[in-house]
Amino acid sequence: MARAPHQRGGGPDLPEITITSPNLRQVMADVKAISPKLLRNLRRDLRGVGDDIINDQKAILSGALPGNAKRAGKQLRRIKTKRGKSYLRAVNVYQAETAKRSRSTGMRNRIKSSLKTRVVSGATRSGISIRADKNVGGVMVKGWNKKVIRHPVFGNRESWATQFGQPYWWEPIKAGRVKAQQKALAAISDALDGKG
Repeated sequence: MARAPHQRGGGPDLPEITITSPNLRQVMADVKAISPKLLRNLRRDLRGVGDDIINDQKAILSGALPGNAKRAGKQLRRIKTKRGKSYLRAVNVYQAETAKRSRSTGMRNRIKSSLKTRVVSGATRSGISIRADKNVGGVMVKGWNKKVIRHPVFGNRESWATQFGQPYWWEPIKAGRVKAQQKALAAISDALDGKG
């Protein structure tokens, strides 16, 4: 039985590089019929299609630490509903303060090590997806991607801090999605031609 999206690590909004034509499951079966070695090579090549995206995400995570967020007031924003209506809502506005950190938990390194490309060619699901595994990266895999985070200070539930996050997930995916699809289709084509 498949686990719920929040249990798989990353939630339901994870982007997937989906290959609809040709059918990935059928391709894997065809390649296996040619040679099991070709199938191993194809799986390895498909797991590498997200490497550029993951490297860009890791580069963002390796950047300068964001500062603390101090609430500077409220601002009215127009919110549009799915039904086409809109309304005004007051949202907090934050101002950056220099962070005074003297210790680190290695959270960003854990998030970086949790990023991977996964190939699924099962009976009910097939595709290639880039995932951040919460079992490796911890609960902040999703939280650190937010613009502003409110969290307890090093586990102390009495003291809370508000700080800026590092949105690392979507921009590299938007920028590298087409190239990753092209690499996947080229790897499939080479495998079906007996190359690789």
